[in-house]
Amino acid sequence: MIHTQGSRVTFGPLPSRSLLSSFALVFWWAGVVLGQVGCTGTAPAATEAPPPPVHAATIEAEAVTPISTATAEILANRQSNLRSETAGRVVDVLVDAGQRAKEGQVLLRLDVGRPASAAQAANAAVAQSEARLNQSEREQARTKKLVQTGGLPEQRLDDAEDAVRLASAARDAARAEARLARRGLTEAVIRAPFDGTVVERTVELGEYLAPGSPLLTLADTSLLKARVLLDPREAIDVAVGSKATISVYARPGELFGGNVVRVGEVIDPRTRRLPVEVELEDHGGRLRPGLVAKFSVETGEPKMVIRVPLEGVFERFGSQHVYVIVDGIAQRRSIVLGAVGAGYAEVTEGIEPGETVVTKGVTRVVDGSKVLVVPEDSAPPPPSELTNEP
Repeated sequence: MIHTQGSRVTFGPLPSRSLLSSFALVFWWAGVVLGQVGCTGTAPAATEAPPPPVHAATIEAEAVTPISTATAEILANRQSNLRSETAGRVVDVLVDAGQRAKEGQVLLRLDVGRPASAAQAANAAVAQSEARLNQSEREQARTKKLVQTGGLPEQRLDDAEDAVRLASAARDAARAEARLARRGLTEAVIRAPFDGTVVERTVELGEYLAPGSPLLTLADTSLLKARVLLDPREAIDVAVGSKATISVYARPGELFGGNVVRVGEVIDPRTRRLPVEVELEDHGGRLRPGLVAKFSVETGEPKMVIRVPLEGVFERFGSQHVYVIVDGIAQRRSIVLGAVGAGYAEVTEGIEPGETVVTKGVTRVVDGSKVLVVPEDSAPPPPSELTNEP
């Protein structure tokens, strides 16, 4: 390096070998470029990657019925756990588990020896009390005549009337005892309280039963129902008669219908949910009590909403976004979501009807870049084919 100071010329330190090499490389590349320009007259064009292919859809407002979804157990219309009302030994078993029974049909019989003897004794007591009552009434009539003729004092008539009242009360008590004894005879015969199916039988022939012993379980499966607990934020306005769609895990791919028949007046204190009773429509014997099902209950009238596929929604900077295509350019836009379900999300803010949004391929899109919209039935090329080889 040469420096001049007045009339003196001094030489500074020489550049390093690496710096000289860098200068030489720059001059060489400039010469190559100038040579190409001199030969062709134009600079070489830079290669540009093609726009990524995406699927897109034009958003339109559509009528959507609000629903609330919950899981519940399917129940029988009626189910009764029959128990013994009297003590006795099982002498006859007429049904088994799985059999149908008609209302009033005899299911079991207990030994009626003791109840029968008690009923006979009660009937005899009734006869005795009635005889005493008749005797007292005759005595009252005679005493009354003698009092009227002056043969007896008035006190004797009062005693006769008291004897009649006591005999009448004793007769009534005896009749009540007789009714209880006869009820013991009827309690020894167990009948079906309604049409149904024997779900379980817990006694065998010859067993001795105490009062309150379990006998069998009878269920009416002619109609199925469920007690569904819905989120009150979604179902506070649900009404009787609303439709319900039921999907049962044991029957994949099948849907069943139902109707709301009762709506709870009070929120369940344990779950803080709104209890709703749903009756299932004719299911052709495809369902059973005890199955677990998902209930989707309509909670209001249809309303116009804007929905987008969930595949086109992504999170960025703590909020939800979609890509809106304007003149072939993808523009990221923040949105506010409402209800989410069945692969779609309701958009309450951020999109207007008629706009086109990217539904698939959002991971390949850059905000402000061009995109290539391809039909849904055509698969986008793999990433290796999205760049041009030089």
